[in-house]
Amino acid sequence: MPASLNGHTIAYVEARFQSEMGSLITRHGGVPYAAPVLQEIYATDTPEVAELIDDICGQRVEIAILQTGVGTRALFEAADAQNRLPELLAALDGMTVLARSPKPAAVLRRNKVRIDLMPPEPFTSEDMVESFRSIEFAGRRVAVQAYGGPNSLLLRTLREWGADVQETSLYSWGLPDDVSPVVGMLDRLDAGEIAAVAFTSQPQVPNLLSIAANAGREDALRERLNSDAVLVASVGPVCTRRLLQNELKVDVEPDHPHMGNLVLALAERLQPA
Repeated sequence: MPASLNGHTIAYVEARFQSEMGSLITRHGGVPYAAPVLQEIYATDTPEVAELIDDICGQRVEIAILQTGVGTRALFEAADAQNRLPELLAALDGMTVLARSPKPAAVLRRNKVRIDLMPPEPFTSEDMVESFRSIEFAGRRVAVQAYGGPNSLLLRTLREWGADVQETSLYSWGLPDDVSPVVGMLDRLDAGEIAAVAFTSQPQVPNLLSIAANAGREDALRERLNSDAVLVASVGPVCTRRLLQNELKVDVEPDHPHMGNLVLALAERLQPA
């Protein structure tokens, strides 16, 4: 039988797949506590996004790199708002389309866009660069959908390979309007009522710390997360790197970067000795 969470309360800071993560925790015998720390803020009415859509539709882009599901969806919604979605999809069909991970790939497939290449797990920037070596970039114009912030490794490598690179941000991650669930999580952490905190994307890390800092509780949060009393679970290497950069420990990381694997790995770690 799969390992059980044995009734432990598992806090998670996921927003987009909140119900899915909660269901996974419940299914494996845990008690979910949702404390979303992210809010998508679309930036699709900017001149940069309009230029990106113009360049794709005008076939001035030869390679498109879509890094996130949110950003890919935002691009399609921006094109739809301009009544140019069919034109955009047709243009994508005539160029090389690269997806960073299954999330943008899923959005592309829903819109019947062919995917020429997706790197292997765990979908890090290093994995992208290595898998993209098989593609000829020299002298070609490349549109990159930004992954939250600039992907310096990817951009630098593409330029070293001779590509003309245009990176465009279509959204950012803001703080949620209602942070009371997060404050409630801080209270329950202080009371020793939460066994683990699960992180499913790297932007969650600075946002959680920011909310705690605004509440005057960042030091207490750091102390609790770095103690033996609470497990810190990370969905994969990108998220782990962000946690470590922010001087937070990581106790659990699954072999494959998926929420289901994360919950299973956490259940195995929480088994009684």
